Amino acid sequence: MENHSSTVIINLKHYRESSSAHAERFIEGFVGMDRSSGVRIIFALNPIDLRLASSFPEFEFYSQHADPVEYGAHTGQFSPQSLLDLGITGTLLNHSEKRISEDALKRTVDISRRCGLNTVVCCENATEASRFAALKPDRIAYEPPELIGGRVSVTTSRPEIISEVVNICNRSGIEAIVGAGVKTPSDYRMSLKLGARGVLIASGIILANDPAKTLSSLIENP
Repeated sequence: MENHSSTVIINLKHYRESSSAHAERFIEGFVGMDRSSGVRIIFALNPIDLRLASSFPEFEFYSQHADPVEYGAHTGQFSPQSLLDLGITGTLLNHSEKRISEDALKRTVDISRRCGLNTVVCCENATEASRFAALKPDRIAYEPPELIGGRVSVTTSRPEIISEVVNICNRSGIEAIVGAGVKTPSDYRMSLKLGARGVLIASGIILANDPAKTLSSLIENP
C-alpha cells in the first residue's frame, strides 16, 4: 500500500443517493476536490456499480464484498481476481451488514493476498480483532454494530476499545481504522489521536447536503 498519513474509506452501501443510476453522479461530485492533504480517499462500491472504476481513474475503488473463489463455475459470486481485472484495488470483508463465516473470511483473505487485492476486515469488538489479525489482512476496521448509522460516534462511546484494537493491529503490522457514527471533524481527529490510521464512513457523507464539502471539512486540519 502507498504511504499516506491517513485513509478515508467511503462505503457507498446501497443508498439511492450513491448507487445504481445515481452512483456516477455521486462520484462526479468529488472530481476536483482538493486532496493535497495526503489523505487517501477510497470509494467502496456496491457490486452493481463496480464498472464505474474505469470511468474515474483519478480515484481508488474497493468492492463492498468478495467471495472466496477464483475464476470458474461460480454463479452469483465474484472473485478477488475479477475485481482486480476491473480496476478495483481492494475489498471490504465481514461488514456487519454482510457478515461471513470465519472460514470464508480466511479463504477470501488468502486468495486476495495471493492475487494482490487489498483487504479490509471489519470486526465488532477487540476479541474479533485479535482473531482476525491472525489472518493478516491489510486493514482491520473496528465497527460496533449498534452504532452504525447512528448519531453516537465510536470515538465517544468506545474510545478505550479503539485503543485496544489499535494495539492489536500494531503488534501484527496491520492498519487499524475506525467506523460507526464517524460524522464530524472531531470524530475524525479523535480516531487519529487514538492511533487509528483512518476511518470507514457512509451515511455521514452520503446523506449530507453537499457530500464533497462535508468530506473536505471532515479531513481538514486533522
